[in-house]
Amino acid sequence: MRWRLSLLGIPSLSDGVRQVSLADTGAVALAYVALEGQCSRAVLSALLWPGSPEATARNNLRQLKRRLRLACDGDELLEGEESLQLSGNVVVDALQLRDAVLPFGASEGELLAGLQFDDSPELARWLDGARARVEGWWRKARVAELSRREAAGDLAGALALAEAWASREPESEDAGRHLMRLLYLQGQRGAALKVFERLERTLERELGVKPLPETLALARLLEQGTQLPGATATRRPLPMNILRPPVLAGREAEWQVLLDAWEAGQVLVIVGEPGVGKSRLITDFAESRGRWVRCEGRPGDREVPFATTVRSLREWRAVRPDVQIPEWARRELSRLLPELAEPGEALPPVSSEPDRMRLFDAITEMSTRLMGTYDTLVSDDMHYFSEADLALARYSFGRMYPTNGAGLPRCIQGLRKGEGSESLWSLVRGLEDAGVAQVVELRPLGPEGVRSLLAGLGLGGAERHAERIARYTGGNPLYAVETVKHLVETGALEGDWPERLPPPGRVGRLIQRRLEALSPAALRLARVAALARTWFSYSLASAVLEVGALQVGEAAVELESAQVMAGERFTHDLVHEAVAGAIPEPLRRMLHVRLGEVLERMKAPPVVVAHHWFEAGEPQRALPSLLRAANDDEEVLLPAEAAELYARAAALLLEAGRHDEAALVRAREARCRQRAASLRGSEP
Repeated sequence: MRWRLSLLGIPSLSDGVRQVSLADTGAVALAYVALEGQCSRAVLSALLWPGSPEATARNNLRQLKRRLRLACDGDELLEGEESLQLSGNVVVDALQLRDAVLPFGASEGELLAGLQFDDSPELARWLDGARARVEGWWRKARVAELSRREAAGDLAGALALAEAWASREPESEDAGRHLMRLLYLQGQRGAALKVFERLERTLERELGVKPLPETLALARLLEQGTQLPGATATRRPLPMNILRPPVLAGREAEWQVLLDAWEAGQVLVIVGEPGVGKSRLITDFAESRGRWVRCEGRPGDREVPFATTVRSLREWRAVRPDVQIPEWARRELSRLLPELAEPGEALPPVSSEPDRMRLFDAITEMSTRLMGTYDTLVSDDMHYFSEADLALARYSFGRMYPTNGAGLPRCIQGLRKGEGSESLWSLVRGLEDAGVAQVVELRPLGPEGVRSLLAGLGLGGAERHAERIARYTGGNPLYAVETVKHLVETGALEGDWPERLPPPGRVGRLIQRRLEALSPAALRLARVAALARTWFSYSLASAVLEVGALQVGEAAVELESAQVMAGERFTHDLVHEAVAGAIPEPLRRMLHVRLGEVLERMKAPPVVVAHHWFEAGEPQRALPSLLRAANDDEEVLLPAEAAELYARAAALLLEAGRHDEAALVRAREARCRQRAASLRGSEP
């Protein structure tokens, strides 16, 4: 059996089908042997149990090896007696990174994220040094990937990577130089010089130093407008400006409203149709206000209670693993984040409203600690939030913002017009009626706004099509950009307006034409991502498609170059919808079967597994997952959600002729509905 040891990010061990739980000691023991190579049993046991007698420490190590062996079905991960080494059956992501064979972007987490050893100075020193080594490997991998993308003519992909690096490490001159160079190669000399000016200010403010000579030399070359050393002519399938057009084209009035509301201390709520530019306006405004953090809904979140909250907490913890939370909060949060539970720890179900408030308090406590260094919290795509996430949002606003959120990040929210539950719009109306929120509705651009958008793209020939594009797209910015992409790829941008285009507003058809140019491998990956929705990952795709990580990585690079995906996310929800809508029905059902099988093995939320069995046309296979999901909802006091799941399960049981079981499930449904009514009656 072949095991994968993931040390980058929260440590985990998997055989591709199931995850094996790793305690802190087991994780650091495996990491030490993996990164240091062979080591003596005496050295490792003394490092792990520094205060114990030698015999006790050696016995502890023996027990640790035994626990790992039992957890791995008898496979010995740590081989040897006096000299220990990692089994050849273990693949380690950190070593793949060191050896430059890890697909870029597979993981960029910190080594053993979340672990610290304050009570063991020697182990803490080793971990600090190991993390520094891994960061160096990441830096080499980023530089190699930048060079690869530039050499392949993928300046857009290289620029996106450089921007992400510079955003994550604003004081890094290496990141800054790469970003300056790539902007300049794309003809954006002014933007490149602005990067230098920002880097210069950051170095002075944060470190009190001047840029290095090579950074200053590059800036001088940019100012002179000369050819950069080593620069070669490259192909540009889709210029970067098309992926990130200037957001303020026709949005000056909305920006001013946002600015006034910000100064007044209000929550900002931006509403609009799909593709109208909500997310770009939100993120640009948040960027202008300082440091910001995101909590975003994704397709599929609405079906899974707390899906958005759980994902966001994990993402924030990965960035700030040093943040500590009180013991009571850790215990409560282990209901939603099993990795926080102590071995053997089991909590009783949430059975009362005070119990639920305690869980909400724990989530809020952790959120405020993790967000303490940020200026703005962006809650985007809230129309995807589950009812549980919305209930938490309502509670958190009441607790976190009694005095305009003093000392906490300010909030900007984004949602689609006319979508989402009544609970969502009730929350928005309540905030607006109380004067706490300013709602800004984004409308399509007028003709001049479209002209300004096209001018900002910097593409010769685009502006002269402004009137036709405005009429064809109705002023929707995304539709306008997709139309320009189509004109670029078909060579029509410099010529006359095409005689034949899909019907106005049918942006999906334009996107579909772009998808047709993808390789079969890239299209398969995009289809899996579209159906997996919020639970998509490269490792999931590898299992569903039964291909190796390298093939998945190559397909992912192609999707990024075609501006279909950015990492493990689609570049826009409308691209996601276009991909999903074009999957042939037989293939769709087959992929849902594979997703149901793989996600069940990966222990995904049972309601997600049930969804795939329903979509595959095999509802009876969804029955066990429906019952588990209903029970899970009861455990965290979500009786209304549990009742709906029990009702669906009872219908399936009746359909299968299992009348006695159906009656029992109906009784559970009735109990949950009664409980839900009781909770509604107790609400203020």
